[in-house]
Amino acid sequence: MKQLVIDILLKMANIEVGAKELTAQVEAQSLLLAALVLTAGKEGSSSISENIHNAIATASSAGEQVMQSDVDLLLTHVNRLLAVTSWVDEVAKSSEKE
Repeated sequence: MKQLVIDILLKMANIEVGAKELTAQVEAQSLLLAALVLTAGKEGSSSISENIHNAIATASSAGEQVMQSDVDLLLTHVNRLLAVTSWVDEVAKSSEKE
């Protein structure tokens, strides 16, 4: 019985480590995307946003196995990332004015 509990705890610890690593990867990608969009400039950021939305729309209509709920979830996350980029840009501009 002790061995079973130990095995379960080890598996749970491994799952937690994997989840933390995945979270770190997602956060790093979020920051990288924000930096890339900011670097592209204002004109580039709107076209980047349009290109991302067009790519998602094209991919969702191209395959039958893509579920609309997955597309909606992806669009929600992309819009959140783009909103973070806009917020960072606004904060940077207000800091420069002060």
